[in-house]
Amino acid sequence: MPRSISIVEYKVRQAHFFLEKIAQSELDFFGVQCFVDAFANATRSITFSMQAVVSDVQGFARWYEDQLAGLKEDLISQFFNQYRTVSTHIGDTVVRGCEMGRDNSGRRVVKYLFVPVPDLLDVPAQDVFSICGNHFKTLLELVFNSFIVFRYQLDDRWYYTKENFDRLGKTIEDAEQELGFPRGWTDIGKGLSEAERWTVLRNTQTVGCQLNDLFLGYLGKQVEGPDSGTDQRANEGELQLPNSRGRQIRKDSSSRFPKAENKASRRKKAEGK
Repeated sequence: MPRSISIVEYKVRQAHFFLEKIAQSELDFFGVQCFVDAFANATRSITFSMQAVVSDVQGFARWYEDQLAGLKEDLISQFFNQYRTVSTHIGDTVVRGCEMGRDNSGRRVVKYLFVPVPDLLDVPAQDVFSICGNHFKTLLELVFNSFIVFRYQLDDRWYYTKENFDRLGKTIEDAEQELGFPRGWTDIGKGLSEAERWTVLRNTQTVGCQLNDLFLGYLGKQVEGPDSGTDQRANEGELQLPNSRGRQIRKDSSSRFPKAENKASRRKKAEGK
């Protein structure tokens, strides 16, 4: 069974979790060191998981090779590759400096710094959180671009489109059967057009990209679906065609990251509101 793209989404969320922990650590010096170690490992796992999940999609290997070439030229990405080696294989850390001050409102500001060690002499001059944030944005951009270029395989909303199934030589009845329904399941005798039947399938059976909140927050853009008001095809360049087998990268059937219910929402639900 193909691996789910939700694996990549999970690794991105994990890296973001540690990034937030770094920001929240304040005077916990040891905590920052631990969270930066974890962040470095989590961000490296993003690229590992992408290769594991998407590697056999036609065109991905060449596209990803170009992306890696860009990462190898990026100084911050180079630093984190070395950082991870020092942290994981040697056990040392370069998170060794700290500055404290007050902002204009009088609020205490704590900044942690990288300090050279014998095994890693070239470290960034910016504070730890800024460097980690820049690295996260770089990898987030990589994941976003993969969702755009390979949307037919990675985003189930785009997979289940007439455009995609026409290219695969399949019909909406084939889509219904793939989803486990009888052929003609959406042809319910209410005069639905084929376009409306496709919309019914997408609205009831797909989950779409689960990282749009991070894409919006850090990159100012999101992965649009075929039923969205804005179509990115006009400004994202030529799309990647489905591979010869037309395989979709499997999506989980529900959101992997449900929002926690607070007491008020649970009370309303209990009252039937």
